[in-house]
Amino acid sequence: MSTDWLRRWPGVRHNEPLSRHSQFGIGGPADLFLRLDDLAMVAELVGECTENGVALTLLGAGTNALVLDGGIRGMALRVMSREVSAGDGEVTLAAGAMLPRVALDLARRGLGGMEWGIGVPGTCGASIWGNAGAFGGEVSTSLVSCEVAAPDGTTAWIDAADCAFGYRHSRFKDDLRGHVVLRGRFAVVADTEAAVRRRTDSVQAERKRTQPYGVRSLGSTFKNPPGDFAGRLIEAAGLAGRTHGGAQVSPKHANFILNIDHATAADVLALVAVARDEVASRFGVVLEREIEVLGEPAAAPAGASAS
Repeated sequence: MSTDWLRRWPGVRHNEPLSRHSQFGIGGPADLFLRLDDLAMVAELVGECTENGVALTLLGAGTNALVLDGGIRGMALRVMSREVSAGDGEVTLAAGAMLPRVALDLARRGLGGMEWGIGVPGTCGASIWGNAGAFGGEVSTSLVSCEVAAPDGTTAWIDAADCAFGYRHSRFKDDLRGHVVLRGRFAVVADTEAAVRRRTDSVQAERKRTQPYGVRSLGSTFKNPPGDFAGRLIEAAGLAGRTHGGAQVSPKHANFILNIDHATAADVLALVAVARDEVASRFGVVLEREIEVLGEPAAAPAGASAS
């Protein structure tokens, strides 16, 4: 297949280690990697990847997605635009805007309604895709509409009511897979800076009290089952602090897996499997994974045989 079309994209890197582009610090190489700030160019790239038969994988901040050790085939794209604009009871965020920073910025402007965002260490685009949330708030409670690029490169705005949001779910995981979120419009309300800041401080304090902070993690590993908490079940199974290679089940909150010493994706998935199997065996609850897994496992060493 011709790669002449890539000449239009001078920033493309080949065989780029994705561990460099994830807050978790894990991930094999992408065949092609590009960072774009111009959202119009993002839409163009989506269309060109489709036209040339190149698989496109979107990367956020790497706080809820585990890139496997074999890396990603095709193109991995990181949308970098972090533009924030506010007016008429709404704030518009570019896909690359980090929600904790947005929450603080809105507090300084005296705009409330997105205080929960300080507890979501991810980008706007990825958060819309997965209906991310924390401490009683989530994307679906605040989003008005979002602009997306379709696989053919055309763009359109979709109302939040048409995104089929569920618990950590949206249409972008189903029939709109392949569409790329470019921007999101969120409802905000005028308030005093002090009042909004008190609420963001409260969310931040609760996060620091209950979750591992200042260490590399992927956030919640599993979705909470109905009427219970995944972390409680994993801890009750005696797995808090369990390690495998460089990965560890957090001793502070057992639904978090940490990269404590150059962990591989295989190390993380080994702990995921142990937690899932132990909880199912002891309590009859099958935990559903919340983290997204991208790419391919590392190739087996030459001469290795399957067991």
